[in-house]
This record gives sequence, C-alpha cells and structure tokens, in this order.
Amino acid sequence: MTLGVALALAGAAIAMVVAAIGSTAGVVRIGSASNALLSKEPKHFSKLLILMLLPSSQSIYALTVAFMMFVQLGILGGEPIPISTETGLALLFLCLPVAIIGGISAYLQGKVGVTAVSLYNKQNKMFGNCILIISASEVFALFGFLISMLGLLFLNIEPAYPPVADPDTLYAAYSCIQSGLRTLLAV
Repeated sequence: MTLGVALALAGAAIAMVVAAIGSTAGVVRIGSASNALLSKEPKHFSKLLILMLLPSSQSIYALTVAFMMFVQLGILGGEPIPISTETGLALLFLCLPVAIIGGISAYLQGKVGVTAVSLYNKQNKMFGNCILIISASEVFALFGFLISMLGLLFLNIEPAYPPVADPDTLYAAYSCIQSGLRTLLAV
C-alpha cells in the first residue's frame, strides 16, 4: 500500500468518524428530549422516531463519499491501485467538507430538534413544521457532501507505478543477486 492510498483511507475514516460523532450527538439530544413526551403519551413514538433520526443523514453522506473513494481506488475489488502522495492528500482534503460540515450540522440539528420536540409536544399538528425546522441545517450538510462528491468524481486518479528501470540496470541487479547466491551456496 502506498502512502497516497493510506492518506486517502485516512480521509475516508475522518469523514465517517466526524460525521458519525455529530449524528450520534444529534440523535441522542432529540431522543433525550423525546423521552419526557413518550413517558406521558407513548402513541407519539413513530413521529418522534422520525424527528430523532433526521441527524443521521450526515453519516449517510460520509458513508457514500467513503464508499465512492473505495470504488475509485479499487479497494472493494481487492488490492488498491497505487496512487501518489499528492493524490492521496487531495483525496484526504476532499473528505473534509463532508466530515466537518456534516458533523457540525448534525450536532446543531440535534439542538434544533430539542426545541422541535417541545413544539410538537405543545401542538401535535405542527409535526410537518418540526421536520422542516430540523431539516433546515441539512442544506449545509448537502453542500459539504456535494463538494466532496464532485471533487471525487472529477479528480483524475491515476496509478502511480514506480518508474521502470532500463534493461542494463535490471541485468546488473540480476547479476549481483546471482553472484551473491552462488557465494552463499558455495559456503
């Protein structure tokens, strides 16, 4: 595995970890706020579950970017194609928008979701509005996802194979190895 591939994989891991931390925090906040209402009226579980899961989409965006990178690097088919360190860095940096913007927006969706649960508690007819309120910050996560995804799609990933040595150099290396083996076998 080349350093470039390792950097690209680090970018995919960072994207997934940061987005998942934000999504988890958002889901936990909304879930915690939902518990008070559910303790009084369990019939609202399905609607509150929908509100609670809204911050999870940022993790789906990061997973999609990571999966796309795996496809482009050939990781899912077996051995990854070797890429240069520069290409690996470019891939790592392309993962940052979906990671950072996604993680922050998911966390903030959780904060907004707490107030949306309170609104739904007071007026059950406002469920659609609660979804829209929570989803408003989703737009920015989509921007981060689009930047990362478009960058991956349009980055020209070419294998970075080591330069081929000229035949004279290869023959000299072969002769050196052969004479070394003869010496070892003679002992």
